[in-house]
Amino acid sequence: MEIKDNIHYWRFSLENPEPLIDEYYYFDEIIVNDNQFIDKVEKLRELIITYCSMINIDIDASLKVLERIHEIINSTEKIQYTEFIAFWKVFDLSYSKYKEAPKIKQFEVLANLLKKYCESRITLYRKLGFTNTTVQALYDAGASRKKSISGIRKILDIVSGIFGYDIPYADNIEKVKNYKMTYFLPDQKDKNMFYNFCRFYNIEYKFGNEHQGKLPDIVLRIGNHLFIIEAKHLKEPGGAQDKQISELIDFIKYSEKQEHVHYVAFLDGPYFNYFINIRGSKIKKQRDAIEQNLKRNPRNFFVNTAGLKILLKDLKNSSIITSRL
Repeated sequence: MEIKDNIHYWRFSLENPEPLIDEYYYFDEIIVNDNQFIDKVEKLRELIITYCSMINIDIDASLKVLERIHEIINSTEKIQYTEFIAFWKVFDLSYSKYKEAPKIKQFEVLANLLKKYCESRITLYRKLGFTNTTVQALYDAGASRKKSISGIRKILDIVSGIFGYDIPYADNIEKVKNYKMTYFLPDQKDKNMFYNFCRFYNIEYKFGNEHQGKLPDIVLRIGNHLFIIEAKHLKEPGGAQDKQISELIDFIKYSEKQEHVHYVAFLDGPYFNYFINIRGSKIKKQRDAIEQNLKRNPRNFFVNTAGLKILLKDLKNSSIITSRL
């Protein structure tokens, strides 16, 4: 049995919607049981209260407290999940951007933020009472940032489940050339290897040239097929999500001359289900663009979880899995 045309797997995906909750994107890490971390959180709160009480009384002493606050904020992992740093979002400032700034700039920004925090938050928070439940809740709210790694793990687990063994990781191009099945991760740690891979197999990868050097999430070799995969997990429409969908649609707009090279857009999460029950012209345009790109590039695929599984099952049952490519 040969693998079927790409529209078949797209239609199969549309007939098998994504669940609202996916165990691969379930992140349940408890951080408030880390006593050392909580000690730092409580110390930060104490220092901020002290700073607010003396900022207009003793400038020299408040500067020393500012230095200690700066030290805790810059040296404590996960400290961004605290009330004070959550307050920075009011000024459209992220913790990561703050960390990128030179030390002298950090002090200036921190002093300004503390002044505003002392004026508009500290009295309110002291009245309501500080609780470490807030720290855990803020951490839980940021759990979705781990979704890209989970998407790759999900793909590899699907491959392993269908073929019956864990697919080996290739840490050099020789393994890609010689292994019957293997994978590597260009966007995480295998950037140079991806360039070697493209040179060896004469792959142009024009998508990267036209998208600021964007690398694919994972490359799979299964028999004599090479799958270059971009994976996204999206929940609902919106500005950032629309941009990511456009990126996926563009990904399958490109194709290579070699019949064994495939670009695969893998989309899981509830957003995919909007393509099944189309609501609004924007979703319809996106679906139409997907189908047009699939028809123009018959070796490419756009699939959800169910579509990827059936594609891999058909590939397993095909007669064209060989040991060398």
